Amino acid sequence: MKVTYVLDRPVLGGGVKVVFQHGNLLCRAGHDVTILANGPQPDWVHFQGNYIDFSTGLPALPEQDVIIATYYTTIDIAQRIQPGAVIHFCQGYEPNFPHLADISNSIRAIYSQILPTFVVTPALADYIHSQYQRPTFVISPPLDVRFSPVRRLLPRRNARILVQGVFESSLKNITTALDAINILREWGQMCEVFRVSVFPLSEAEERILEPEKFLYRVSPEQVAAELQRCDLALFTSHIEEGFGLPLLEAMASGVPAVSSDIPSTRYMTAGTVPLVQPDDVEGFAREAYRLLRNPLRWQLQRWRARRAAQRFHPDVVIRQLEAGLAWAVEQLKHQTKA
Repeated sequence: MKVTYVLDRPVLGGGVKVVFQHGNLLCRAGHDVTILANGPQPDWVHFQGNYIDFSTGLPALPEQDVIIATYYTTIDIAQRIQPGAVIHFCQGYEPNFPHLADISNSIRAIYSQILPTFVVTPALADYIHSQYQRPTFVISPPLDVRFSPVRRLLPRRNARILVQGVFESSLKNITTALDAINILREWGQMCEVFRVSVFPLSEAEERILEPEKFLYRVSPEQVAAELQRCDLALFTSHIEEGFGLPLLEAMASGVPAVSSDIPSTRYMTAGTVPLVQPDDVEGFAREAYRLLRNPLRWQLQRWRARRAAQRFHPDVVIRQLEAGLAWAVEQLKHQTKA
């Protein structure tokens, strides 16, 4: 099958990473995959298909079976390439993103176009269908197999805690994680903080807590290597989070976690990770303390969460992708007849 993904700017981030992961899975399964993006191919991905930078103009492509718009900004671009072949891949409902509040009505107007839509969780499928009557199909982000565990029996006394995400993004809610760590320290739990972000460390963040290690704009390989040495991950995103790759990667790495209780994490964790209301700082601290002070509980979560993460193994996701593409082609045929 000939498949083209249309990306906006190919910046370092989970949503862009998933597009390249899906593209590579399809390439390995024998499909002809192209990624069109508004910028050069990033150096942190290795893509096996055809990559085209359209920043200087849209190319003429041979006829495609499916063209996948990967963000609200790319739907119009996809339709200019081949109108009758366009579907939408939604990894989060952008009108609800706080940083897009000023243009949320314009984005809703784009969503009002009835397009077959790939989504990353059942909750997102239900929401998009109920709001816009769009047909939806769930295709998960695949597990990055570079995220794997090392043998560990106990958490360290001086625990290493991962907090990943942009401090300046209210959606990521990093302040809650940092405040919870400060409470942990007040309760006598020694810990080092390991931060990962695509933005540099800010003075505002430092005023709350200065991390022992801060990685800025690093490759997934570097994050995977560092994550193996962590004892705990805190994932504090608000409900607008579409999926949450850092949590899945912690689970796959055998790193126990405490997560916010939102639809995407309920789906991902399947009851294997303690869930807390996103702004419950003391709740995050309490669950983290229970894990770090109880080696049996810590080891059990390591094992159970790793098993849950295997539901997103690439071998599982490629089957979802191929079934989804067959579904999309049928949906497009029905739309053409209508």
